[in-house]
Amino acid sequence: MSLKFNDLLAKALAEWPPEIDFKPLLRIDPTSKRYSVSGLGEMADEIGDRYIGSTEEIFMRNLHWVIFEVLRDVAANVTRVKTSDLSPDAVRSGFERNLKRCMEMPDLGYPPAAIELGRRYFAENGGGGTE
Repeated sequence: MSLKFNDLLAKALAEWPPEIDFKPLLRIDPTSKRYSVSGLGEMADEIGDRYIGSTEEIFMRNLHWVIFEVLRDVAANVTRVKTSDLSPDAVRSGFERNLKRCMEMPDLGYPPAAIELGRRYFAENGGGGTE
């Protein structure tokens, strides 16, 4: 398995539909800035949950969650988006933030082998990780 961010992102994006339709946005009331995208969270869970228990879990579940977050944020301004148009930098910053948290919080239950994969990821891609 490649630990290069661009390779991990390409693999993750290939598991999403090529285009996401954000209609309808669900709002508590028409003047609220708070909204949800019907079915988007469930889609992210369905895709990411395939990795539970796998050696790639620490990467792929976090990547899919961050892709969901970026898509949800985009939904406020567009009605549809091609997943290939998502900003790799936006995904990467969220992914690396979450990966570091997973490595630093033993109560999340990631095994030592997953933490080591995280260290290898940061060694190959630059950046931190736990000491």
